[in-house]
Amino acid sequence: MNEVISSTLQSPSKGLREVWGWFDVSQDDRVRVSGLLPLAEQNIEAILEEFYSREGGYDRPGGDGPPHGMQDVRDEQRRHLLELFEAGLDQKSFQDRRRAGLFNENYGISPSFYLGLYTFAINRICDLLRQEAEDEASALETEKALRKAAACHQAMTIEAFSAARSDAIEQRERQLSELPTPVLRLQAGLLLVPVVGVLDSHRSRLLTMQILDAIREQNARAVVLDITGVAAVDSMVANHLIQTMTATRLMGAHSVLTGISAEVAQSLVKIGVTGEALNPAGDLERGVETARKLLER
Repeated sequence: MNEVISSTLQSPSKGLREVWGWFDVSQDDRVRVSGLLPLAEQNIEAILEEFYSREGGYDRPGGDGPPHGMQDVRDEQRRHLLELFEAGLDQKSFQDRRRAGLFNENYGISPSFYLGLYTFAINRICDLLRQEAEDEASALETEKALRKAAACHQAMTIEAFSAARSDAIEQRERQLSELPTPVLRLQAGLLLVPVVGVLDSHRSRLLTMQILDAIREQNARAVVLDITGVAAVDSMVANHLIQTMTATRLMGAHSVLTGISAEVAQSLVKIGVTGEALNPAGDLERGVETARKLLER
């Protein structure tokens, strides 16, 4: 049960059937929704045109997308909306929702814009349903079924969108963690190491080796390690920083840590790291000044 709640889209054999149930979508509801497919196909283009042409109804998505990106967005939105009327539980339905979420993430379409268009389209389909209905009671039941199925459909797409965004963030962080870290010679005996991006355990170990090699090769007597470009430091990385500073001293060089943000400072305090262990010096300017004074001793 917890597995299904935490990730509806992980298992198509369990997740889709379960999530239809959460939204109280019965087999009869799915049949009613499927029966609306011809109506939706006949009117979907007019509905999209009305949505985009109305005043204040269009917050241009995909500004950084590829050429002709806007037409791609409209084509994809048409397909997303029509997929609702398939009301399926199969592997295709599962893949369709994942693809819709990925598309929204890749084209920068916000959940608000997506939900706004979706709600607009469903309301228009319901208007048409009532206008053409010969049996008012049956039309009301079909409208209820459509709104339940639509809510379920939207929820699955948003979940896929959220998963795609998390994957994209993880990928960007992984790319940042693989950035090379330069070791700069500021003057004879003084090195500057600016770190930008994600500082994880793997990168911390590589950084330590880089600094120790540079100290030996350039006969450095002081190192300023600047972490202004590092957003977060966990306990594992903090321990690596302490080990780096300690190893630097064992190589006969002074070490100064600069650029500690308020968030990183709070994290370090929580895990019991003291200033003595890291020899902090506020910003980079003060760090370089401190290192130069250490060289004069």
